[in-house]
Amino acid sequence: MNVRAVEEELLSAFDRLPPQLQVAARWLLDHRDDVAFLSMREAARRAEVTPATMTRLAQRLGYSGFGDLRELFTRAARSREMPFHERAEGLRGPPRPDGASALIVDILAVLSGHLRTLCEPETLSALARAAGIIEHSDRVFCVGARSGFAPVYLGAYLLSLIGEKTHLLDQAGSIGLDALRDLSPRDALVGLSISPYTRQTAEAVAYAAERGGQVIAITDSRTAPIARAATVAIIVPTDTPSFLQTMSPAFIVMECLAALVAARRGDRAVAAITKAEKLLSRFGSYTNQGNSRRRDT
Repeated sequence: MNVRAVEEELLSAFDRLPPQLQVAARWLLDHRDDVAFLSMREAARRAEVTPATMTRLAQRLGYSGFGDLRELFTRAARSREMPFHERAEGLRGPPRPDGASALIVDILAVLSGHLRTLCEPETLSALARAAGIIEHSDRVFCVGARSGFAPVYLGAYLLSLIGEKTHLLDQAGSIGLDALRDLSPRDALVGLSISPYTRQTAEAVAYAAERGGQVIAITDSRTAPIARAATVAIIVPTDTPSFLQTMSPAFIVMECLAALVAARRGDRAVAAITKAEKLLSRFGSYTNQGNSRRRDT
């Protein structure tokens, strides 16, 4: 069995696992690299379960103990492009400044690592699949709540600029989800939600899946409710030294999706953008365009 097979088995059995094993499984799925070099006790501490729970999870997967399962992840990590010593080198650097600057350095260092994570083959493949779904869909519904709303808004705006029939489910007047009433298998829904997962987004994704629509989930874990109901899931890292999870990777994913779809649409995207620019110019939307309307004299 390889790492991918282990992860697929955990995902397929996730809903049937006891609560504590679900916690351990979620941590393992979301921290593949950490599994490779942490002791069982440290892994259990980080997952916030007992060491015995980690052992039971390994046994549930057919291993005699956590050590055997960890060895599988260690071999997989060694086969990846960046060796451990290069990862360690990335943690080195000049002495950090004190105070506020140190916090900024920490945040930017974490975000830099998140950018590298988005370049992994699994994420790139998911982005390409998602772009294909959007390109071939009649309509694209976009939903996200709370901190997830801003990236979704950006994605909906960018897709609309290149000619996609995009509908932002923004809940104004609490009627946002009403737009899904006639969703069909020829439509797509882009849903974004990170832990703690918002009920509105989870329900929209579940409904779209029930109707046969193509669901693109952007979330922080493959065990997230919207990921398990999705046609394709794009996993974004959200860890940060700040007080709230970072949404920067989600913004980047939205920009990448729009760029991929634009590239696929080619001349049609160019024509749509040109049309949008003409309208913006007509209304003098930007200060450096001048004002197309005369001032009163």
